[in-house]
Amino acid sequence: MRVKSKIDCWFNILIWLIVFIMLVNIIVVPQSEKVTAYAVGIPMILFVFWIYFGTYYEFRDEYLYCRSGPFSEKIAYENIRSIKLSRNMLSSMALSIDRIEIKQHGKGYITGTTFISPLNREEFMKELISRCKKLE
Repeated sequence: MRVKSKIDCWFNILIWLIVFIMLVNIIVVPQSEKVTAYAVGIPMILFVFWIYFGTYYEFRDEYLYCRSGPFSEKIAYENIRSIKLSRNMLSSMALSIDRIEIKQHGKGYITGTTFISPLNREEFMKELISRCKKLE
């Protein structure tokens, strides 16, 4: 089951503002710098859209698959130590402040904590808890 990420209004505004600014920069640069503007601007816009449209979470047989653009993580259900609702703003695979914090066994805080923001986080969290056998 694939679940899209919830996207906050402020994040929507930020993404579209970045894209708008990049497009304006590409258009208004002097003719002599157009090649550089295209070479930098177009990949940056594509990267931002990849994250914006390509962030989702998927329940698979043995693990939770999290994808945010080019970044992905497989979190084995048996390695999940704790799951809780969070509003932490640390960088992660979440496009909303309404998040679920997932901590894994045998890893430190930085490498073992993942924040995700599924559309219906309470329902998603119940499903995830039902799949995890080693919760503390």
